Amino acid sequence: MGQTKNNNAIKKTCWFLIPFAIWVIALAIALLSYSKGTLHLALNEHHTPFLDIFFKYYTEVGACIPYIIVAALLFYQYKAALLVLIGQLLPGLLTQIGKHIWNEPRPLVFFSEHMPNIVLPQVEGVHLHHYHSFPSGHTTAAFALFMTLCLLTDKKPLHFIYFILAALGGYSRIYLSQHFAIDVFAGSIIGVTGALLAGYLVNKIQANWANQSLRTLFKN
Repeated sequence: MGQTKNNNAIKKTCWFLIPFAIWVIALAIALLSYSKGTLHLALNEHHTPFLDIFFKYYTEVGACIPYIIVAALLFYQYKAALLVLIGQLLPGLLTQIGKHIWNEPRPLVFFSEHMPNIVLPQVEGVHLHHYHSFPSGHTTAAFALFMTLCLLTDKKPLHFIYFILAALGGYSRIYLSQHFAIDVFAGSIIGVTGALLAGYLVNKIQANWANQSLRTLFKN
């Protein structure tokens, strides 16, 4: 029964997972074809005032936004809120472990040491971090968020939109020169895998309270 539910979850979210698989393959090919610095510059060369503002704020989809959604879902269903919460905490823990194991330099440090003649485009108001680059925590959170939202909704075209939103969250980290493509590559895989695992675990909860919400307390 557990295997069947897992297969159903994968089938249900194919409009997210298929473009995600293409994303992973395309990034893997790019990572194998170009050096870390060269690929970063290629992905980061087109800056505009509009995109600077957009990505400066949109990158928060991988920061506080998932937890705001968790709080909102408490008024809809505890089980749904728990899915998104666990979908954040599980891959988030793996990402933090990876960051402290490898402690890779971020683009600011990497280019200053290896390509000092390169001046990275900077977005006003964005503080560039120095280390703990691999993997990208914001990317992990963004992909985990939208993967769990796919598990909560049945409209497949919406799942494709969720993928686009997740991919934009990942790309924002490259655009802002907070991460390299390989950081985003790893973060996206951890996020999706962690979210699917969270879905498997939460689906096992059959308690009555799981289908209730904070609205129940107010009614009583």
